[in-house]
Amino acid sequence: MADTKPIVHQGDAEAGDLLRRARDGDPRAFEQLARQSERALYGHVLRIVANSADAEDVVQDAFVSVWRSLGAFQGGSFRAWVFRIATNRAIDVIRARRRRGELPLEPSEDDEVEWAEPAASGPGLAELAGQSEAVSIVEQALGTIPAEQRAALLLRDVEGFAYEEIARIMAVEVGTVKSRIHRARVAVRNVLVQRGWQGAAG
Repeated sequence: MADTKPIVHQGDAEAGDLLRRARDGDPRAFEQLARQSERALYGHVLRIVANSADAEDVVQDAFVSVWRSLGAFQGGSFRAWVFRIATNRAIDVIRARRRRGELPLEPSEDDEVEWAEPAASGPGLAELAGQSEAVSIVEQALGTIPAEQRAALLLRDVEGFAYEEIARIMAVEVGTVKSRIHRARVAVRNVLVQRGWQGAAG
């Protein structure tokens, strides 16, 4: 299992005073601190659970957990800490929905995903990215991959966390993070190819 020692994120310096006040029991300081990451956190969770009500519950539950656990926070990246709690709870929601039969079983993380070649003709990536339909295509692609791969890809490509940060957030080795992200990127790309995307094969 990866080392759980926190690492420092650049944005945490600005929140230092609020964090100190929140740890001293100031609820207003914590509310301001939460507001700084609430929108990004909700968007991240929503892309994992694909259900607005579940996303709201996960984010609210995560912030309650953070507030109650502030005394145990050892420093480092507060943002990564919040995302770790919310990401793990979002994955738990997906697993629970699958156990109840509300979602189909996920493919195994060990399943090989082949790299599809782009179609001979179709929209370029830039054009596709400018279309509202592209967002739906990517969301559909994310829904076809295991939750752990989905979360790792989002943490890297959307939220901008470093591989080491993601490893600590997800409590796995960096090599596992890189493998999950690679598999997720291939799966998303393959869906784009199936929908006619023409892009570079590299």
